[in-house]
Amino acid sequence: MHDYLRDTITVLDNQLIRTPLLPFHTLDSARRAAIFLKAENLQLFGSYKIRGIVSLIKQETTRDLRQGLSAASAGNMAQAVAYSAKLLQVPCRIYAPNSAPRLKIDMINKLGAELIELPYEKVWGLVRGDETPAGRHVFIHPAMNDFLLAGYAGIAREIIEDLPDADAIVIPFGVGGLSLGIGKFIHQARPDIAVYTCEPETAAPLKKSLQSGRASSVNRSPSFVDAIGTPEVLPHVFEQLAPILRDSLVVTLDEIKSALKCLFLYNKLVCEGAAAAGVAGAIQLAALGVHRNIVCILTGGNIDINVLHRAIA
Repeated sequence: MHDYLRDTITVLDNQLIRTPLLPFHTLDSARRAAIFLKAENLQLFGSYKIRGIVSLIKQETTRDLRQGLSAASAGNMAQAVAYSAKLLQVPCRIYAPNSAPRLKIDMINKLGAELIELPYEKVWGLVRGDETPAGRHVFIHPAMNDFLLAGYAGIAREIIEDLPDADAIVIPFGVGGLSLGIGKFIHQARPDIAVYTCEPETAAPLKKSLQSGRASSVNRSPSFVDAIGTPEVLPHVFEQLAPILRDSLVVTLDEIKSALKCLFLYNKLVCEGAAAAGVAGAIQLAALGVHRNIVCILTGGNIDINVLHRAIA
């Protein structure tokens, strides 16, 4: 391994944190289960994504990395990839939907990546594999890279170490990388823990897929929940995820806004819509009384201040 690559990995490793597992505070005293928050919104650039990127960089060859990095992302993955490329001193190209929050887009620009903004459907086409990204960059697929998933599995390991009595985990579902990374680890290490995903009502293809028994698509309605809620489930993701999932919880936008407000006011945590969706799902699950200790993953904290203001007003 070249010295510059070793130095970059050291810098990134030193900036990763073991995120806290926090009790979720609300004014609801009638809740039938305890909820805990895995605060990945406190990671570098406000998202769990950096865990996967560090894991990937450790495994990729120096020759490949020198070609540069690229990603198709609404913002959180893009920031982690752009920052890593900056440290590696290699080119970076980001394909982002032109509907992505300006907060995330501005940070990508500040990190010096080449930014290509496209309609959401075009970016999703890159994720689905309809087109091959231009250039020789290493394209980091959000759910089709085992090194990436291994980094996300670290979240699951920390959860079962910090809360051995956990009996359910709720994961916001986007493309499926985080769900696969955590779900596979839990399935092997603690199969007694039920794994749930969570989706917004505006686009819940995994719920439909589980009901139909095959990877399915839905009509997607854009909303302030930008990091999850895709139009379809990729077949290979469904094949791997379906056997290890208990269910996918579907939450309303009002439930997500309520969770955002609760996170901010009573837990002093700034989270984005996807993270709040997971909390809304955990609240929904707690009401059923089938679990005692539910953990939800706060996937990110990159939210437009105006969206947050409207949610907590």
